[in-house]
Amino acid sequence: MVLTWRLITKVLIIITFTRLVTSLRLTQRPNPQDWQVIETLAEEHPYLVGLLSGTRDYICTGTIINRRTILTSGSCVSYNPIYVLITAALYNKKISNRSVFDVAYTKLHTDYIFDQKTLDPNVTRMHSNIGLVIVKRPVLEIFVVAVDIGNYYASELKDKKLIVVGYGRLDSSDTVALQYQAYHQTPCTNPKWYYCVCGIEYSTHTKTYNYEFGTGAPVLLGQQLVGVTATPCGTLSMKNLGIRYNIFTVIGPYLPWIEKSQPKMSPKKPVKMMQASTHPLQPSLLLTVVCILLVISKTLL
Repeated sequence: MVLTWRLITKVLIIITFTRLVTSLRLTQRPNPQDWQVIETLAEEHPYLVGLLSGTRDYICTGTIINRRTILTSGSCVSYNPIYVLITAALYNKKISNRSVFDVAYTKLHTDYIFDQKTLDPNVTRMHSNIGLVIVKRPVLEIFVVAVDIGNYYASELKDKKLIVVGYGRLDSSDTVALQYQAYHQTPCTNPKWYYCVCGIEYSTHTKTYNYEFGTGAPVLLGQQLVGVTATPCGTLSMKNLGIRYNIFTVIGPYLPWIEKSQPKMSPKKPVKMMQASTHPLQPSLLLTVVCILLVISKTLL
């Protein structure tokens, strides 16, 4: 059954991808240059979603963790997403309505703090930067399989290679596409950033973005979700060293809150299979059958 849904997911991704690529002008020069990279990201990470505003503009990236729940950063939830986009390698407003789901409500952690200067990308304070988006229809798992969640704390991620995959803008167009970047984890030194790790961009060879991307996107250790991005990839830098970095909220400490805050899902009702009746024929039905057989026998004679 899982393989069947994965096949359906792949078909949906290919159809959506093909339509959107066709709609783009051939004169555009997006990065990555190879469209196959974008399609591969969609196939390998089908749990990725886009969070959209009421006018269906892209806001942030999120991750499906169960049938109705999207995990993202608290700062993304504070933008009040209205729609969730699924199974799309690329997105612009021409996309089919079948890929867009209505948001029922959102949840911010009660200790959420995220202070960022208006004209400066650097964060001054960050605490519990985590949020949930709940969709109205519990059908997301029909299209995708939820991500595997890893239970790690910041100290356990020391020196690990982390990957961020999320949506970002392509050149000057209104189209966003899946992109990724590798990070080498390092401890955050700012005492006002709680439950976080920092990532230094690992290599320019794994960079696929030109513009900032991936706010609220999943931070992956292998195939496990271990955090969410607090700031867009490509915005923070140590200018004196020429190093780009990012801040990631580690989700391990928040797993109890995430579990408690998810909507209670009613168990699936078992499908009743039609079975042949083992009961004897009723007298009236038996009499009818006998009469029919008598008529048939007389006709044959």
